[in-house]
Amino acid sequence: MKVEEGDIAKMYRLGRWSEGINRPLLVAFKNCEMKDYIMSNLRNLKQPVEQFQGIGISHDFSPKEREDRRRMIQEAKLEHDNLGTDESEKYKFILVGHGLRKRVIKIKKAGNSA
Repeated sequence: MKVEEGDIAKMYRLGRWSEGINRPLLVAFKNCEMKDYIMSNLRNLKQPVEQFQGIGISHDFSPKEREDRRRMIQEAKLEHDNLGTDESEKYKFILVGHGLRKRVIKIKKAGNSA
């Protein structure tokens, strides 16, 4: 997928300018599919390419969204612990989806065999 200039809704630096300091760049896309595609292919940036060393990419959530996500993950962990099958420490709980279709999935951590 190729990103065109028209695909970007807004793009600007965060924080104040200061000599020798790298500031975060906020990029908003016009459609969610473009963002989802980029976020799902971040592993390709982790290749040992020198120009991308030290670059991090993450979602930008409001404080309310971050709290809602934390609450949903915590509820999923409690529900898993109440089932009594396995400790939640053996799993990684992540939130997937958008809007009303958000849900928490659990993935077994590496090195934990059943």
